[in-house]
Amino acid sequence: MLDDDNPVLVPNRECGDCNVCCAALTIDDPALQKPPGFRCRNTLPDKSCGIYDGRPRTCRVFFCGYRRLKWVKDTLRPDQSDVLVNLQYESKPGETPVRMGVSFTLLSNAALKAEGLAESVAAAVGAGVPVYVQIPGPPGFTWAQARIDDALRPAVYARDKAAILRLLQQAHRQGRKGDFEPVKLAGRTSA
Repeated sequence: MLDDDNPVLVPNRECGDCNVCCAALTIDDPALQKPPGFRCRNTLPDKSCGIYDGRPRTCRVFFCGYRRLKWVKDTLRPDQSDVLVNLQYESKPGETPVRMGVSFTLLSNAALKAEGLAESVAAAVGAGVPVYVQIPGPPGFTWAQARIDDALRPAVYARDKAAILRLLQQAHRQGRKGDFEPVKLAGRTSA
């Protein structure tokens, strides 16, 4: 299992100006409450963090899959691809250890054309990693999510990039139709 407190990062991959996580993700930390789809209130005009040295643990230990997974293509830096790759842990009730999966969040229609998306998804499926696709709801609302590795496996084994992309497009269309619910943070509803 990967260690979130001491992650091993891919050499020569930096966040740079990317702060997609500061807008896309939910932060439900006692020190910082932020629903998905809204930019963090601590983001400065130059995209840096106004509380970087004192940011909450949730922010300090987070690194997206672009930074943590060497098989994710270099072209999938979130601010350049509109694809946010994230680790996703799963387990069945009473099961130990937790199994690591990966989610590909398609932040916009442009994400479907991101160079390296099909190859990165195929690498995960080929390695037997549980693969999810996520589609953000409106700001402040939940995301649609579906596990897609079983559906993609025949296209991956056939090395059919066009079929992989068609399945991702289909998942994206379905996800956009999702029943999105307001996200609740620390006992309050955000919308």
